[in-house]
Amino acid sequence: MSDFILSASSTVDIPREELEKENIKWIGFPYQIDGVDYIDDLGLTISLDEFYQKLDEGALATTSQITYLTYIKYFKDLLEEGKDILHMCLSSGMTGEYQQALMAKKELEEKYPDRKIYILDSLTATSCEGLLLLAINELRKEGKPIEEVFNWAEANRIKANAVFFTSDLTYLVRGGRLSKAAGSFGNMLNICPIMEANSEGKIIVIDKIRTKKKAMKALVKKIMSRLIKDFPYKHEIFIVHTHAYDDALELKDRLEKSLEDYRCDIKIYEIGTTVGSHLGPGTVGACFWGEGKTI
Repeated sequence: MSDFILSASSTVDIPREELEKENIKWIGFPYQIDGVDYIDDLGLTISLDEFYQKLDEGALATTSQITYLTYIKYFKDLLEEGKDILHMCLSSGMTGEYQQALMAKKELEEKYPDRKIYILDSLTATSCEGLLLLAINELRKEGKPIEEVFNWAEANRIKANAVFFTSDLTYLVRGGRLSKAAGSFGNMLNICPIMEANSEGKIIVIDKIRTKKKAMKALVKKIMSRLIKDFPYKHEIFIVHTHAYDDALELKDRLEKSLEDYRCDIKIYEIGTTVGSHLGPGTVGACFWGEGKTI
């Protein structure tokens, strides 16, 4: 295994046990529920069931970015192990975390001139980050040097696709993506917007479908039109959801039928507290290697 530390923020939404098994370090995003501060610690303090139950009961969840000072301490502790660091951030199109990490990198590389810190802007979110992270880890396990791994990740991150829809527009209204009037009207008509993380790492609406059933069909069609079936690393699709497990199972079943002769592991992960605070319950989607992101 190549001798560098692989790290990411908690928004990769990969189970803590898997990260520990692969020796991948992680740092948690701060969030708040009704004004009470928490750290996204991958379900240690508050389970995802408890978190989404609070949202269902009307609790208000907000998030903060990981600060420069927090990154200084986090990276310093890792550098004390005497190894270089490759750290992956949540998309710069969604948060300022990437810039905070770059500031910390600059200061610490002056204090540790024999060490290098590589900061990767994932340009995506949730388990789509996880998909990219696990591919990077495969390269690390092959013994590739850190610079080569970083360059590969920068070149291929655009292929990590995330497409999803929500059946509840409440949180899109709270986040400012929809007006209150549009949200109320859309909920009344059962509008399910289909969204993606585009090539700039921003969440955009790419279609508006009436009824969940039709949205599910449209989502599968979108995934199948983009899927790269011969990608060299991690032939996996991650189904993601926010307290919508039955919808996630349905999407998995539809994809398995559509894939037919293509052998692919399809796993279901629940979106964590950081991204879940903005999406709210009722979201389902897929993360996969694909072409054709919206510019």
